[in-house]
Amino acid sequence: AFCAELMIQNWTLGAVDSQMDDMDMDLDKEFLQDLKELKVLVADKDLLDLHKSLVCTALRGKLGVFSEMEANFKNLSRGLVNVAAKLTHNKDVRDLFVDLVEKFVEPCRSDHWPLSDVRFFLNQYSVSVHSLDGFR
Repeated sequence: AFCAELMIQNWTLGAVDSQMDDMDMDLDKEFLQDLKELKVLVADKDLLDLHKSLVCTALRGKLGVFSEMEANFKNLSRGLVNVAAKLTHNKDVRDLFVDLVEKFVEPCRSDHWPLSDVRFFLNQYSVSVHSLDGFR
């Protein structure tokens, strides 16, 4: 219920003006299109390498699982981006949490990532994207 509430508050059209009586619970199409455009992060090898470099530079010495993160960065990035990019289809929205567990949570769990490292990684992952050309 907590995750669903956050999704409604942050990802739906009604979230823009929460005073609306008839809040639209559909996911914001512009937001979904923005997510789909993230595919370039994993499709362009140079961009993927640059993103990895930015994240690794920022997190070196700050993560207990740094070597695991560095070794699995490309797979984790592909998993996150592919899950996000598929959200334009209703079936994939229904499978969001299953896909996230399969593509991100389980790989992190198998490498024994503590929650604090997951938070650091996800925060730096998103911050680093904004410093890449085309994502500013």
